[in-house]
Amino acid sequence: MELSGKKIYAAIKASGYSVRELQELLYLSCPQPVYRWMHGYTLPSVDNLYRLSVILEIPIEDLLAVKGEKLQ
Repeated sequence: MELSGKKIYAAIKASGYSVRELQELLYLSCPQPVYRWMHGYTLPSVDNLYRLSVILEIPIEDLLAVKGEKLQ
């Protein structure tokens, strides 16, 4: 989860969206879930992962880490 969090963080940073903007676009009641995803504490639900990939214009596979993968 930690590596997926780093990948999500990098994708969000590269997109130029703020956490607050993503919160609104994902219809979340507070920004905490986005921070938890970025820090690798939790992963987005399938619905939120799909929406996040659409918003960031990046494939879902690029937001998630697979076993044995290292961050570049």
